[in-house]
Amino acid sequence: MSNHKQQGNSGWYFREPGEPSVLEETSLDMPEISPGDLLVQVTASGFNPIDTKIRAGLAPIASDNHVVGCDLAGEVVAIGDDVSGFAVGDRVYGCAGGVKGSSGTLCRYIAVDADLMARAPETICLEQAGTLPLVAITAFEALERLNLTREDSLLIMGGSGGVGQMAIQLAKLRGVNISATAGTSLRCDLVASYGAAPMSHQEASDHAGEFSKVLDTYGAESLQTALVAAAPGGQVATINARNTYDLTQAHAKGLTLHAVFMLLPLLSGKGRATHGRFLSWLAKEVDAGSITVSETEVQPASAVADVHRRYEAGKLKTKVAFTL
Repeated sequence: MSNHKQQGNSGWYFREPGEPSVLEETSLDMPEISPGDLLVQVTASGFNPIDTKIRAGLAPIASDNHVVGCDLAGEVVAIGDDVSGFAVGDRVYGCAGGVKGSSGTLCRYIAVDADLMARAPETICLEQAGTLPLVAITAFEALERLNLTREDSLLIMGGSGGVGQMAIQLAKLRGVNISATAGTSLRCDLVASYGAAPMSHQEASDHAGEFSKVLDTYGAESLQTALVAAAPGGQVATINARNTYDLTQAHAKGLTLHAVFMLLPLLSGKGRATHGRFLSWLAKEVDAGSITVSETEVQPASAVADVHRRYEAGKLKTKVAFTL
């Protein structure tokens, strides 16, 4: 009997949606690996805001076993049929669970679709790698939808957040002129360190019609400001379109509006290989020093409810990786 079967499996889940207190540890069956899957021993499960929305029932897309977590990094312990490019012992990372049709990633062992995974960067720890996939893929998909060129002027609403930091760096590699909003002087300094011109939310409103491309990372008022700041004929991408909006500016300026939902390939099963290919590219850029990984707070899995509470109270200021 192999070592991973001797250890057994466990994870953190919720029986019913609710407050963070519904999260509890549970024993899980060892995953069965199907053709196309990898069995991964999870070293770190990255926290993302969507985890709280799923736990609270606001996003009714919970994983099949109600285990939380979408991002993970760990080690391959078994390989299913029809998988190439991976070997037992590989350090891997990906956004490969947390929604219907999958397990959540805050567990000791998980079977994941190999198409969603890539070898982790070699120059960072697995805890850092475990916080990268969702935010990086989201930023990448948004910039792809915006079809950036060197001639564009890009505004990022929320440049100091996880998606914003990654978007600045990815856009910088394309030679784009970037401005980004940030809420404090420290966060403005962070935005500037990545190569973007920092500004306040109000200043973004003052630059009405000046940006050919705008990425909104928050929704609500931030998206309304993005529509104001976009130039006539411009494009706006948002990662949070769940609300009621006044689209007067979009109509008056003939804007194109893109809604970006990076979990769609996990839910639909379509387009998954694009995620794995991007993460392979990203790992090389991280190892080359072209992409900087944001500060990571490492917590044991048992701290998951507390981290959810801190996020919902507006007190979580860094990416968090849970260790198992």
